[in-house]
Amino acid sequence: MSAPPPPRLSLLNEARLGVRGVFALLGFRPGWRAAFNVSRDGIARSFIGLLAALPAFWFMIEAVNFYAAENPDLSSAETFVTPGEAVVTWLRFWVLFPVVAWLVCLMMDLKDRFAAWLVVHNWTVFVLVHVQALFWALYMAGLADPASLGALLGVYQFARLLVHWRVAQGALGLPPGLAAAAAGVPLIADLLLLRLL
Repeated sequence: MSAPPPPRLSLLNEARLGVRGVFALLGFRPGWRAAFNVSRDGIARSFIGLLAALPAFWFMIEAVNFYAAENPDLSSAETFVTPGEAVVTWLRFWVLFPVVAWLVCLMMDLKDRFAAWLVVHNWTVFVLVHVQALFWALYMAGLADPASLGALLGVYQFARLLVHWRVAQGALGLPPGLAAAAAGVPLIADLLLLRLL
């Protein structure tokens, strides 16, 4: 007999639960899986929930452009982000990963774990967008200078790799080495796509 479907939560409550689940996963706390709805409805709602991250993402784009205009000696013309580039970046976040992750799951014979990886990834990216926006908000508020912002973003880029590794390890139930390989494939695909664009 199959388990009953999880109760339907409001999108705000599901987002709150997803964020708590992300921090529980990253903290290696037991029971983190209960925070994620990996049903078809849960997958759809994790994508709808990403719309809630759009204001933070757009703020980040505007902050990057403000930084580039305010610090021309520390940035180049490539630092400015056009609206078209912002749209492409946003789509890279949400479209590239499901395609590449599905292929990874097919190759590793983990199709039954794809939904978990996708849902956990989506809520993790929701958190990461807001963390990065917070760093830019510190700069915009005058609480961080260019040097400290650069240091924060440098630490963020390294931590982001560890976060994606932990997400793959937890959601796919793989040993650390295989999880690192699985997590690395979407990141490499993203870098290759950036080179082509």
